Amino acid sequence: MYKGLFGKTHKLVNVNLSNFSDREYRQTGFFDKNILCAQCDNEIIGKLERYASNTIYADKLQYAVIKEQFDGDGIAMPYIRYQNLDYTKVKLFLLSLLWRAHISKESFFREVNLSRELAEKIRKMIYNEDGGLEDELEVILFLVDAGKIRPTKSIIEPRFIAGEGACYIFHINEIMYHFNIATENKQAFFDKGIIKRDGIMDIAILTEDDRDYFDSFIGKPLLLKRNPKI
Repeated sequence: MYKGLFGKTHKLVNVNLSNFSDREYRQTGFFDKNILCAQCDNEIIGKLERYASNTIYADKLQYAVIKEQFDGDGIAMPYIRYQNLDYTKVKLFLLSLLWRAHISKESFFREVNLSRELAEKIRKMIYNEDGGLEDELEVILFLVDAGKIRPTKSIIEPRFIAGEGACYIFHINEIMYHFNIATENKQAFFDKGIIKRDGIMDIAILTEDDRDYFDSFIGKPLLLKRNPKI
């Protein structure tokens, strides 16, 4: 997930969006080594990570860009289709990102605060290798493809969108991950791109024309010129 984010010294730069001069350099990205036992980290979740690495994030991706339009919330956009995926492994891998952010002590994940019942539900799903129903705890991915002047190759603090259609949004290396936690009044795009039991998952592509959505997630417009020093 971090491919292309490390510099020549293999360090990841964490920039404070409220103060661009406030930077932190990390060797490994965001990793909380004290939240999981060895079995959960290396075997249960490790198995999910290895599967995702060999499919969703593989160097030779097995996908086709579909020329038809992804339609969610009245927005038409191109999308990428993955096929022949393992429903349970992909869904649990994605949910493991949300669950680990919830239990992490890192301040970076401070907005991720699941209810006790929901956190326990996800924990049991991962532990029992139970992907659940398609229409519960849905996860949808957007690929941000908005040109070289956009700071999309980055990791940005997760955001919580409250109210009707409540969800969490993560941004990791050009992909925005949307985690639905609402049982009613779900946002319409959750009906489209989620991983299906038939192994199909669609990722909508946000282009330069859709940059307002990315800016609204950040909380400010970020039309930055490329800076080789960052």
